[in-house]
Amino acid sequence: MDVLVTGAAGGIGGGVARSLAAAGHDVLGVDVDAEGLAALPDAVETAVVDLRDEVAVRALLADRPLDAVVSCVGGYEIASVEDTSVEAFRRQLDTNLTAVHATVSAALPTLRERGGRVVIVGSMVGSVALPYHGAYSAAKAGLDGYVDALRREVAPHGVDVTLVEPGPVPTGFNERAAAAAAEVDEADGPYADAYRAFEGYSPAATDLETVVERVVTATTADRPRTRYRVSRRARWLPRLARVLPDRLYDRLVRAGLPGGILWRLLHR
Repeated sequence: MDVLVTGAAGGIGGGVARSLAAAGHDVLGVDVDAEGLAALPDAVETAVVDLRDEVAVRALLADRPLDAVVSCVGGYEIASVEDTSVEAFRRQLDTNLTAVHATVSAALPTLRERGGRVVIVGSMVGSVALPYHGAYSAAKAGLDGYVDALRREVAPHGVDVTLVEPGPVPTGFNERAAAAAAEVDEADGPYADAYRAFEGYSPAATDLETVVERVVTATTADRPRTRYRVSRRARWLPRLARVLPDRLYDRLVRAGLPGGILWRLLHR
């Protein structure tokens, strides 16, 4: 199987690229992080590409045979919606949504010819919008809709589409976002206490190997599921949203953030 793995310098993408290559698949790992790509084994072919650059992505994939595209790109910044600049909002949409589309749209002709598949790693926040993750939640919710539309379009043409939605994963992702939150110039503003609570943010996490295993399963299974929610929180919080009143659910979500009751219980 010829597989493109994007975000291959990161924890999930790197794990997926290694696992697929070890199983004998031909893997092309793509990321903007050259140093991270260099750490991958020699069995993984690599290319340094900004996936937001449609021209560069199409040039990379031109005439390249592919059986699967596995999208693991992502990144976010912690800030209130009010404090998120238009530039920061656009940056998070581009990283989490536009970069996915640039890759998928370029690969679809060959995937259609070969009866291939698309596997996209989203996030629990696509279904459960978290305070101070507004732009990221918006991007991942958009990704959820994007995947549903894509699946309904390409399934009649023999292409499978799967969305993997993990909870927090220990890849350094959350810690980098928390460090960025400390730089927000809001020392005495209405959200100051919340920003301070995110110091050292490292939420109780889903095991990285478990997430990688689900992504690999979605990539290689004869009949993959359309959605894999990985972790108890990723499975149960969307269900609770359907049955609880909005304001009660809001309080539940806030309680799980730094400083909240559930957060303190989970991190004793």
